[in-house]
Amino acid sequence: MVELDCLAALDHLQWLRTGARAAEQLGCSPSSISRSTRKCEQIFGIALKKRLAEWRLIGDDSLIQAERHLHQQHRWTLNSPLRLEAQHWQRHCYGPLVLEGWQQGNLNYLEYQQPRFLLEKRIIDGWLCSAPDAPDNEELTAIPLCSMPSLLVVQPHHPLAALGAQACLEDVRRYPLLPLPRRSFPIVEAVLDSLGLNHQHHHRLPPSPLPIEELMVGLASPLTISLYGPNTIALPIALPVRFGDVLVVRREFGEHPRTQALVRSLRDHLRHFSDGMPEVEIAAGVTMMT
Repeated sequence: MVELDCLAALDHLQWLRTGARAAEQLGCSPSSISRSTRKCEQIFGIALKKRLAEWRLIGDDSLIQAERHLHQQHRWTLNSPLRLEAQHWQRHCYGPLVLEGWQQGNLNYLEYQQPRFLLEKRIIDGWLCSAPDAPDNEELTAIPLCSMPSLLVVQPHHPLAALGAQACLEDVRRYPLLPLPRRSFPIVEAVLDSLGLNHQHHHRLPPSPLPIEELMVGLASPLTISLYGPNTIALPIALPVRFGDVLVVRREFGEHPRTQALVRSLRDHLRHFSDGMPEVEIAAGVTMMT
């Protein structure tokens, strides 16, 4: 068995990406993170290598995963700090929130593969992502926090903005959609494709003096539209898909008192954050998504 602090250093490095961020979270020095990481590599016979900005373990990880399982049980059972991650569009909502018993990560993921990997490998304990594309995995459970309509948005100088209430899907199809990370949001992608909305459909782009990046149509929700700018306009077009924030944890901790306490805190925060947004519906109870 490796010491808790030693494996925590490697986990935090793999989670937070830099020794400085890991040291900040753990209250130690970057050199201490490096020493503990090297010790874990020697003990478990693995190597830590950076690939595409993410740290990956090279070698047989069965022993370290058994150790991570034990350490995660220790965190949940003995009220040690748990680790929470989120997507970049949720940072403005949840980033300022102080959650008792939880450490927040970088909260900056654009895709789902890496945070899901961290959760499946027991490196983190909770993950905030978006419905309807919460992961479908028998080892994980997704607890809904809120639900809201999806919006197509443009800047005030966009040609679609001038159409006002007359704007329709046929008009939107003439402009490219801001691209989503491929394969991260298959349900949303399927809906957009079925409507003929795709970031690759720019061959029908009408003549305009504006650069193409200013002619793109964004996808947002009432909670995220402000990220596009203070004057962003939501087009009067209802999409047949609803968005929502979801807390994902490993299934064995889905009904744990610490999970339920976190869910209550997040929902309470959302009630205040969404004040004045009647389209945002806060979930109730402990119903889990299937």
